[in-house]
Amino acid sequence: MAHWSRNCIEDLRTLLNASQTLWRTGWLALLLLHSSAAARPPPLSIEEMRAREHVARLEPVRPLNGGPGFDARLVSYLSSGLKIHALVATPRTGRPESGFPVLVANHGHHPDPPRYGITAQGLDERPGDYYRRIPELYASLGFLVVMPDYRGHGDSEGVEFTDGMLESLYYTEDVLALLAGFEELPDADPENLFMWGHSMGGEVTLRALLATDRVRGASLWSSVGGDIWDQAFYYSRYEDDLAPDSGRVPKQVVDGLKRDIAALDGPFDWRGSEPLRHLHYLTTPLMLHHALGDRGAPYEWSARLAKELYLRSYRYEFYSYPGKDHLFRGASLEEAAERDAAFFRSLIKP
Repeated sequence: MAHWSRNCIEDLRTLLNASQTLWRTGWLALLLLHSSAAARPPPLSIEEMRAREHVARLEPVRPLNGGPGFDARLVSYLSSGLKIHALVATPRTGRPESGFPVLVANHGHHPDPPRYGITAQGLDERPGDYYRRIPELYASLGFLVVMPDYRGHGDSEGVEFTDGMLESLYYTEDVLALLAGFEELPDADPENLFMWGHSMGGEVTLRALLATDRVRGASLWSSVGGDIWDQAFYYSRYEDDLAPDSGRVPKQVVDGLKRDIAALDGPFDWRGSEPLRHLHYLTTPLMLHHALGDRGAPYEWSARLAKELYLRSYRYEFYSYPGKDHLFRGASLEEAAERDAAFFRSLIKP
């Protein structure tokens, strides 16, 4: 759950130009602006997510502007009683007899969730400028791409769930609900379901994989990791990690997380939602990609996950990239997507 570093809401809106700097500078300011005006229910634990039976129907909403080689449309579905929207990008290439393999693409933190999908020119074109290349690339590689907004993003309901360090726990519920609607998704092969996640969306993806065995393969790009307190401490020092520290120095994100947990409408044990504590449920082979100099989510978080996967003899591949990109650009972007596609194809069920 990455967190943006700016001092005022006007600066946050300026960041919507979707430059690389936008996503590198993080998420701190939105956390500091968070106000728990209305009590929220506690997020579901991983055990509760595993036990819940999701029933969802994907309803058509409207056509969207597609891109090179794909058509796009907007669908809606219900998650915990909230209407959520998702982009569906369908390749224009020849449809396989069983349908296109499906890639659920889980985006990272957005600094102004109601503005999700709005371009720098003010157009409502999901997924917006920053993630535009993701449906383009994977559709060109033969995958039907589905990108959920998450609750509170764009015109999806539930904006009260978008603040603070607990956000990705709620978004995981939205992803799991989405999976329940794929049986009736036109042109899709629901037997060959894959998942992609970037930054906070990487943590959403990993947590979802621990609650379902439907996903045949997944890829985590620049994923947030550690536990929720590791993240809160890291983003508390994000502005200047060379600054002297002591127990007397306030940790604003840590303190905000404490307040958010205390304000929940019921008991919450953060340990029950931590992916690293539930890796024994993982059945999905993983790809990990991370730039060595990434500060939006430090490289060490992916390295730690790779270590845990290795110790458990799980199938994974871990690729490191030069530079500081939080979302890859140029040759690294193309290379990572092509590696994913090859990995996914090796897992397709005939």
